[in-house]
Amino acid sequence: SIVMVVFYKPKRTDAGYKRFLYFHFFTFAVVSEVSYAVSNFRSGLTFHGWFCVFRIPIWCLAFRLGLKLRESAGKLPPQELSDFLCQTVLVKGTAAMGTMLFFSFETVSCFISQNSLSNGQCSNTSNAAAFLSMYLAILTTMSIASKTVPKSVQRETAVELSSIASLKGLKWWQRIQGGLITITAMASMYLLSVLGVEGKEKRMIYFLGAIGGLSVGFTFIINASMLIRTRNEHKEARSKNVRSK
Repeated sequence: SIVMVVFYKPKRTDAGYKRFLYFHFFTFAVVSEVSYAVSNFRSGLTFHGWFCVFRIPIWCLAFRLGLKLRESAGKLPPQELSDFLCQTVLVKGTAAMGTMLFFSFETVSCFISQNSLSNGQCSNTSNAAAFLSMYLAILTTMSIASKTVPKSVQRETAVELSSIASLKGLKWWQRIQGGLITITAMASMYLLSVLGVEGKEKRMIYFLGAIGGLSVGFTFIINASMLIRTRNEHKEARSKNVRSK
């Protein structure tokens, strides 16, 4: 929901709406993560507690980049802005939320079949669903963010299928992105395989889930940073052309 809130009204720059965005983000990335961390520390799950704490600066960096891309989206031409809001934010955001609801229903279905919330038989399903939902949310954010810049910038940062197949013509950051996405995909396949598996809690879910989450998180940060950098380069080039005329 925070992704759709950030990008839905990119032309609103008043102080009231910005305070609303910061408050929404604070409750999501700080309050919720701190509460999860405290709960894990009290339960003796030290690794999970520190992982929640470690996620906070990553969310903060991603939010800062998201605000810059939101500003860029507000400067799109009217037709591109209309397509961005309708086809990208609403359609892709709604589709992602539908898939995340499916993962949530898997967990609820497991709890109903066990007729208990505390016997630990549904830990595998609930943990796998949480990680998969996080991956999907970040990938959807990355897809939306790629449309916040003009089409000329999109073409420059896009990757051709032929380049992926031959690994030629790829920039260094695109190679890193490819490796990180591959790691996330492998972690996702394992998580999908244990979705719906009842029984003893599998520790491997936390390990692979954390690795996949960090991989897709850094992928978004790299992608957003390169979009902002390329946009600024285009802006500087246009300014130089205007001054030279």
